[in-house]
Amino acid sequence: MSLSNTDTRWGGLNKVMHWGIALVVILTISAAWYAGSLPKGDPGKGTWMMLHKSFGVTALALMVLWRIIRVKTGRPAPYGAIWQVRLAQVTHWSLILLVIAMPLAGILMSQVGGRDLVVFNLFTIPPVMAENKDLAGLIYTVHTKLAAPLLLFLIVAHVAGALWHHFFDKDETLKRMIH
Repeated sequence: MSLSNTDTRWGGLNKVMHWGIALVVILTISAAWYAGSLPKGDPGKGTWMMLHKSFGVTALALMVLWRIIRVKTGRPAPYGAIWQVRLAQVTHWSLILLVIAMPLAGILMSQVGGRDLVVFNLFTIPPVMAENKDLAGLIYTVHTKLAAPLLLFLIVAHVAGALWHHFFDKDETLKRMIH
């Protein structure tokens, strides 16, 4: 497998970044979901939220790195009708923006909430901004009630699009990201 992209195939580096980001985003969502399922006051809740935030910071770093790589490596030509290509572009850019914006919002939420951001118990980002609980609450609401459901919807749409290409259009869209 070549590390470089061609006009018809994704290179190994882009595949690793794509699937790595996918895994980290799934872990981020799973940690938040599990933390939310624990009763208030459960000692494990803090650990799971630390993991949620840590995976979020990791997703942010990987997405920024991948965008830099993608600018340098390009992409294979897309398959499908123009409406499919445009819909895929909107979905991809929305996913990219959310995977960058959501961790940034989480970091800002910790900052204005007056809380340290502990990353995998390896390092801590202390609050350096003035505490503003109202702003922290607003960011929390947007993060959990608007951005999180939108992210889940876009992930489902992305997967559904790949499966549509594979099973109905019978083109190479999915295969070139897997093989």
